Amino acid sequence: MADKQMLHLIEILKSSGRIRFGTEFCEAVGLLKQNLYKIQKGEKHFTPDHIEKAVKEYKVNANWIFGVSDKIFLPMETAADTK
Repeated sequence: MADKQMLHLIEILKSSGRIRFGTEFCEAVGLLKQNLYKIQKGEKHFTPDHIEKAVKEYKVNANWIFGVSDKIFLPMETAADTK
């Protein structure tokens, strides 16, 4: 489930213009780009570290990645939230 959602996340980020290529996502989460192809083929998997970095970098809802929530992104923080 998590691999499928993470691959879907890459497409969402591309279509929204937040990234242009899958390699940008790979660099942001510390994934070797050749391993992205292996994940797509089901030979490898995203690690918890990759998922954690994606959550932090792109403000993704971890519960969405694991199929617990329908909300893809976390709500945006306001200045009042950070005090």
